[in-house]
Amino acid sequence: MMKFMIIFWALYMLVFCIPFPIFIYMMTSETLTEPRNSLEVSYIYLGISIAIWLYVLVFFINNLFVKTFKAKNTISHIVNNGISRNAKILDYKLIKYNAKANINLIHITLSFLNLRNILIEHEMMFHDTKPEEKRFATGNTVKVLLNPNTSEEPYFILSGQKTKFNTGNMILRILFVIFMIVYVLGLYSYFYIRESFDFGWRFLTFMHPVLFSGVMFLLTILVYQMIAGKFFNNTKNEQILFAGRNAEADIISVSQTGLTINDQPQIMFQVSFKDFRGSEHIAVYKKIVSLLNLASVPKEGKIEIMYDENNPKKITIPRMN
Repeated sequence: MMKFMIIFWALYMLVFCIPFPIFIYMMTSETLTEPRNSLEVSYIYLGISIAIWLYVLVFFINNLFVKTFKAKNTISHIVNNGISRNAKILDYKLIKYNAKANINLIHITLSFLNLRNILIEHEMMFHDTKPEEKRFATGNTVKVLLNPNTSEEPYFILSGQKTKFNTGNMILRILFVIFMIVYVLGLYSYFYIRESFDFGWRFLTFMHPVLFSGVMFLLTILVYQMIAGKFFNNTKNEQILFAGRNAEADIISVSQTGLTINDQPQIMFQVSFKDFRGSEHIAVYKKIVSLLNLASVPKEGKIEIMYDENNPKKITIPRMN
């Protein structure tokens, strides 16, 4: 799913964020014979365009490079300072086998104690470079290292896990960022030479590619963040899973919020529970649920939850993740 989304948004940007604004402008603009705006308005447009493009470029650099290097440094920190746990493999699935490289892409479900010594289950998918050893067969036990700092991802790694950069992938990232920088500089240079005459930047309008192309990129980024957040941003739930405490909660109500994503409804649980100090809390948890699993959603009785001991209003329902 993530790979599909990356390809989709890359194609979307290449079509609608770059050629589309330029094509529309070139087809509709008239030959410039006088300034389109006052000096003040034109500099406002120029300032907005520069701010947008800086945000767009920083976003790409941060997501393509900074986060990658931070994750690698975090893994190195976990290797040296991680908290060791024995994890039992509850389930094993072979996703894909690469016969040429003798590598399996596998999906496993692990059970181990979190930072509060609460037994949790967690799924992960990765490449097994030594499939012949059958280390990850159902019922086996492996060692995991927990990240003592749950403000950073990843929250755990397999003991002995090694990380390295994918050279081909990094080259593509570098080329993309270089392309974006060249495109932005070229956009300003080309249209300034073509349309400035003696008016400076007074040819700028909102629909001018210098500004509108940046706006399209910005909107694309915001929409992507919103969609990716709904589907993949499970960070808060995982923080609670790895550092939280468990409790048995009473279900107060279960209802649909009215929000749907791909025809899958969002369910809202309202529950009451007592934390480890004996204080009672009422909390709400929302989750997008597949239509196939809708009938199995508990409507009453008790349910196992996990909560943030520093803010018990923040909960997750492990069986619903």
